[in-house]
Amino acid sequence: MVAVAVGLLAALDRGIAAAVSPTSAVVTLLGVLGVVQGVRYANARRDRRRLLTEPGEPERRAPAAVPGSALDERIARAADPAPGGYRDRRDLRDRAREIAVDAVARDRNCSREAAATAVGDGTWTDDPAAAAFFGRRAEYPLRVRLSAGIRGRSNYWYGLRAAIDEIERIEEGEP
Repeated sequence: MVAVAVGLLAALDRGIAAAVSPTSAVVTLLGVLGVVQGVRYANARRDRRRLLTEPGEPERRAPAAVPGSALDERIARAADPAPGGYRDRRDLRDRAREIAVDAVARDRNCSREAAATAVGDGTWTDDPAAAAFFGRRAEYPLRVRLSAGIRGRSNYWYGLRAAIDEIERIEEGEP
């Protein structure tokens, strides 16, 4: 406080500023005042109660929908060898049949009725598992039935995979 008062007087009157020259005694006095003031603030701070802040919960991103995840779940339910899921299997087979009919009609440049007949009787593909998937009387090949039994998957799953692969092959224009 004294240093501030002397500083204000020195700023107002140049004579006082000339009388008070910064000798080593003045500089030492100012240093001691600074140290005393620092100790006083540190001491006052030591007695205060410390409060910790809680950062709270960070914001979470809303989960984004993955395209095709609903279809993947339906396929998993339909291909499950456990009983039940008949409606899912039927709906998925009907949906895949429509896609296969459209692909065969485009590939062979024929009517939808002719393509539906080809898909129904299994002449639309050389893959016996894909033909059995849509065929009413066709039976899955022995290798598919054995593989399904060994791996614990259903014949439906193998037939669906074969039908989708065959539809992709037709859509890509492979012979």
